Amino acid sequence: MALYIALLIISFTFYIWTDLRRHIHMMQLNSYRNERFFDWMKDQKRTEASYVMFGLIIANLTFTKMLAPNIYLLMHATLFLVLRVIRKKQQEKKPLVFTWRVRRLLATFTVLCTVMFLALCYLFRATVTYDITFLLGIVNLFLPVLLLIANRINQPFEKKIALGFTRDAMERLASSPDLKIIGITGSYGKTSTKYILHQLLSVKYQVLMTPESFNTPMGVVRTIREKLNGTHQIFIVEMGAKNIGDIKEICDIVSPDMGIISSIGEQHLETFKTIENVIETKFELAEAVAAKKGTMFLNYNNEAIRRQKISSPMVRYGVANGKETPQKHYDVWAENLSSGPHGSTFDLCQPGGSRMAFETRLLGPHNVQNILAGAAVAMALGIRLEQLVPAVRRLEPVPHRLQLLKNKGRYQIIDDAFNANPEGAKAAVETLGTFQGFRVLITPGMVELGEKEESLNREFGFQAARHCDYIILVGYNRAKPIKEGALKAGFSEDNIYTAKDIYDALKMADTLADGLKPEEGPMVVLLENDLPDNYLEA
Repeated sequence: MALYIALLIISFTFYIWTDLRRHIHMMQLNSYRNERFFDWMKDQKRTEASYVMFGLIIANLTFTKMLAPNIYLLMHATLFLVLRVIRKKQQEKKPLVFTWRVRRLLATFTVLCTVMFLALCYLFRATVTYDITFLLGIVNLFLPVLLLIANRINQPFEKKIALGFTRDAMERLASSPDLKIIGITGSYGKTSTKYILHQLLSVKYQVLMTPESFNTPMGVVRTIREKLNGTHQIFIVEMGAKNIGDIKEICDIVSPDMGIISSIGEQHLETFKTIENVIETKFELAEAVAAKKGTMFLNYNNEAIRRQKISSPMVRYGVANGKETPQKHYDVWAENLSSGPHGSTFDLCQPGGSRMAFETRLLGPHNVQNILAGAAVAMALGIRLEQLVPAVRRLEPVPHRLQLLKNKGRYQIIDDAFNANPEGAKAAVETLGTFQGFRVLITPGMVELGEKEESLNREFGFQAARHCDYIILVGYNRAKPIKEGALKAGFSEDNIYTAKDIYDALKMADTLADGLKPEEGPMVVLLENDLPDNYLEA
């Protein structure tokens, strides 16, 4: 009997693991924030778990007196194995990372499952042989709730661990008093600005930057503890935020000497709620820099940034539009900007008539803004303008941000797959419009825009219609408003296709390339946004 019970438990564990792994993955992607995980969970239908629960109840009522206990247990062990084998495996774009925090969460979850199972056995006066399968079904049904509780139980301990790591990181920074720390934040453009600044400052200095999207407090702490050493002279810190106080939390750790605000726009409104909250949060960096009597570098092409008053010294940068006197609005600016499929050329100007010609392979006028930010900081740190000319020419595209991919196939790809925002998406389709030939947009739309998500996606469709020859929408939730916007702009419905996923979308792009006539020119595809796993449609 014990052997059959063990087989049942093992097969159930094997079955439940796929579902549990996905939920832990979502917990990790939502930064172990219970409220964010709960918001994701509300949109998930536990259909399979409900069906399994119903089936186990029927089996318990039907077969209890018909089958021997060993046969009954073996039948359900086989059932769980079959369900596990036939379950469709979901593709993961950013796989679950089995950190020590994940392992601790798994341990607490396992204890909770055991306690719940034993409590149910006592409550129902269950027989080990026949009722055990029904009780396992209840545990399976309440899996997300148990995970939420496990995460809540672990939080005080996790905070204590995080506090220890943070103190260690701050001690390491304190032991490097000559280290110059530059904070970068913005609704969009901060990662591109970070990469550009790193390449420009490396002309003269040993520079460390937070890698990839390590822009949370613990991401910054991890970078300091694992990568900072005595040879580094400058530390560039990207600062992300989804709630008021997030930037301040990072600033309290690193105490920045200088800061860049690359942009402010309608992003993460799902958590920020209002644009005013976005502005307040981004300018937490300015408050921290003012406390160090440092300098802020502000993108004065951005209207929301222009309106703010700060107490610290500032350097204003931007692209002159020809309708204003640049000396009145900027301290560093670009004139004679020309942007196309091969990059951009522009003159970098300063008050007093200083001017120098630059060229870059980076696509899009907004990348010129990011270069201006990097150049302004570099000059403030003693790097001559002449040294920056070859450095700007050598700048490499930032991965997944208007990155022109080398494609030996039938069409060119502009990879702008990092999470999109209204301004960035608009700039991306405008960049697509500079290419000759047959222009195709592939996008699932934009997320994290709160109540404005539908209207902003509709506006995106309207903008895209002016620069595209064909639009491929990925998924269905955001496809409708994008399609509505495109049709409102006069776009042909025959040139809009809704794909079930990115693989279907790329297959459609291949089909378009196969049917393209020579006179229609080369085909170029813009991949605009790639939703993270926690936003994929079921």
